[in-house]
Amino acid sequence: MKKISFLLFLLSILSGCGQDYNSNYGDYSQYSPVEGIDSSTPEGLRLLEAYKVMQTNCFQCHSWSEYKTSAQWVSAGLVTNGNLGSSLLYTKLKNVGGNMPPAGQLSTADFTSIENWISNL
Repeated sequence: MKKISFLLFLLSILSGCGQDYNSNYGDYSQYSPVEGIDSSTPEGLRLLEAYKVMQTNCFQCHSWSEYKTSAQWVSAGLVTNGNLGSSLLYTKLKNVGGNMPPAGQLSTADFTSIENWISNL
């Protein structure tokens, strides 16, 4: 009986391994993968965090969801490598020359995700 209990305990521990998030804290949505975004690199993780912010606040109106690499965002003219002030996306989110998102300002954490991504391109 002890062996069976130990095996069940061991299986329950091993079945929780291998995920990028802690399901007990509800952070799956923050760290869950997005198909097409390579989150295995620091740049990919920064893009993933920024993408999640935009997914929540922008994609309802803008058709940017197809941009899954930083190069695609740059090619579209929405961000400039390492330059927040020249990045159209960032300036619009800061409400410079526009009112985006219409529902109101992003949280400080959301801005930080966008800033980290663009600044480190």
